[in-house]
Amino acid sequence: MLRRTLPLLALALAACTAPTREAQPPTVDPAAEPEVPDPLVRRPWTTSFQEPALLFADRVRIEGPKGLLDHFAARTVDEYHGYDAETRPEGFVQSFTVSRPEAGVELRAYLDALELVVLEALVVVERPGDLDVSVVAEGDVYWRETASGREQRASRLVLEGGVGGPPAGER
Repeated sequence: MLRRTLPLLALALAACTAPTREAQPPTVDPAAEPEVPDPLVRRPWTTSFQEPALLFADRVRIEGPKGLLDHFAARTVDEYHGYDAETRPEGFVQSFTVSRPEAGVELRAYLDALELVVLEALVVVERPGDLDVSVVAEGDVYWRETASGREQRASRLVLEGGVGGPPAGER
């Protein structure tokens, strides 16, 4: 009986030993940990689209840095609009399309105080890295600043806003 109990006793004692120094996890220096960004801290942003304006176009492409989607909103109707979103090497891409143009229901979107009315397609790309915000409108384009009444018609219009600096303006 002692022969059977002795190995079990040895096994129980081995399980109760303290871990060796090598088996303990290494201590982490809190000062060496990467800083986690505070989601409430605002990223630098352009002031170019703060004044109310209207942009009417067939096709629009908006590109900007991380944080662009904090300044963008779109209103769609499932029955009349298509939507797709995917992450690509160029960044996070959202595509909005008018799936039934004969119904006369355009896409409505906003970039800060810039109201967009789009008849065919709208693409929004939130890119990694530091870059300015650009809005490229094509087709039958009409742009109007609400306060000044200044307006422009063109087949292509580019509006740009410098991030972290003065507004880059329009081209």
